[in-house]
Amino acid sequence: MVYHIFQYCIEGIWYRDSQVFSDAQIDSIMNRLEWRMPSGMRAFHFGSPGPGYYPLDNPVVLHRPVLPLDPAALVMGELGYQASLNDRYTRQRIPVIHRIGRFVICGSQDIWPCFRYVDGKRYALISELRIVPLSFRAAREYVQRYHRHNEAPQGHKFSVGLISSNESRYAGVAIASVPKARHLNDGFTLEINRVCCDSAYFNACSKLYGAAVKAGRAMGYTRFITYTLPEEGGSSVKAAGFHLDGIVPERKDGWHRNNRRRNTPCRAPAGPKLRWVLDTRPAQDHGNCDE
Repeated sequence: MVYHIFQYCIEGIWYRDSQVFSDAQIDSIMNRLEWRMPSGMRAFHFGSPGPGYYPLDNPVVLHRPVLPLDPAALVMGELGYQASLNDRYTRQRIPVIHRIGRFVICGSQDIWPCFRYVDGKRYALISELRIVPLSFRAAREYVQRYHRHNEAPQGHKFSVGLISSNESRYAGVAIASVPKARHLNDGFTLEINRVCCDSAYFNACSKLYGAAVKAGRAMGYTRFITYTLPEEGGSSVKAAGFHLDGIVPERKDGWHRNNRRRNTPCRAPAGPKLRWVLDTRPAQDHGNCDE
């Protein structure tokens, strides 16, 4: 009996599968792949064609970390929507053939299939993204669970969500509210104070910023502000039309005030921040923005 175990390459590190496949099982998987083993995947064969059984004892394979990915589930169904993998290094966009979570197999008739892990850094998915209305409770829960460094705000004017094709879970959310800085709260300025999205989706962040601005303009807001950390690139806010307006200095005493001390710890960084502004008022009205 011959047995087979799959191996996967992610960011230069090879992993082995947690399960072993028979001849019939690997034939079924390879039939789905049209007998073209994707680059980034390997199948290690062991055992014997005869009645004897030889255990998996190859030290190279055994010392590889285990990745419990079911290749049969990965190749089982075709995508019901169009999607591509964007490679930020090579700027290639390769059609996605099979996908399960962040694991994809890409390729075409002219491109040999490849196995990739969508890390949100080098690789990102390009697919149809749809803006949907969202309750504050749902937006708050998403931010509390997934935001890298901020907690969810205490209230909002409105929130919007982002959903990918054929998926029920959110790919991202945006929360907009009145400005936290009182001198900016003139009744026509809206702060987009939380944007949190799955980095696996290409341009998801800028799409959320654009949707929040569009919704705010429909409500009568004419000036929009948001903040990022200095170490964040800011490409998403630039793509949405914002320009850098200045640097908010570091809070020496954290988020405490002399007359208002916080009783609970705050995850929000107290260091300097970049303020971005998008002003949609006519040019002749801009001179009164700070009065």
